[in-house]
Amino acid sequence: MEYIEPPPAPKLDEKKPKGKLPKVLLNDKDERQIIIQKAQIRDVEEILELVNAFAALNLMLPRGPQYLYENIRDFVIACDGNVPVYSLTETREVLHLIVACGSLHVLWEDIAEIRALAIHPDYQQLGLGKKLVEYMKEEAKQLGIRRLYTFTLTEEFFKMLGFRRQDRSELPPKVWGECSRCPKYFQCDEVGMVLEL
Repeated sequence: MEYIEPPPAPKLDEKKPKGKLPKVLLNDKDERQIIIQKAQIRDVEEILELVNAFAALNLMLPRGPQYLYENIRDFVIACDGNVPVYSLTETREVLHLIVACGSLHVLWEDIAEIRALAIHPDYQQLGLGKKLVEYMKEEAKQLGIRRLYTFTLTEEFFKMLGFRRQDRSELPPKVWGECSRCPKYFQCDEVGMVLEL
């Protein structure tokens, strides 16, 4: 394994453009080596970048660092093993570019929500969204969850995975508690979808 120096720290007055993800330059012959795994604390900054790039385009809800640190156990990530980002100095472990993420947030004894499903634009149309949802479905089954739901702008994607549209009035009260804290509460443009496990 090759050791790669960490990227230089940004200058104090330097700011990243909002909603911009780094372009991944891959040749057609480059193979993508996708690894799906549970997120760790060290992944928070990259997950924030990915999620908030889509939030800046009003395609999902923004997330802050506190939310991610408090809910890191909910998150699953997909990394490209062929795109090293940096190494950890102590363990000399090479970390790879996080190209997709999603979270499984348990709400009650029988229901969990799939949240923050985001795929880097250079990695879309590769089936990563489906793989992440399948991973989270298996995790939900292991926990004893009987129903998954999501609020989404991509109804067809979730329909393809077996979710069905559900009227908001039919959703459990626990879901509404979460909705009341959402910035889109009074003008929600998302569709509620449910999957029985």
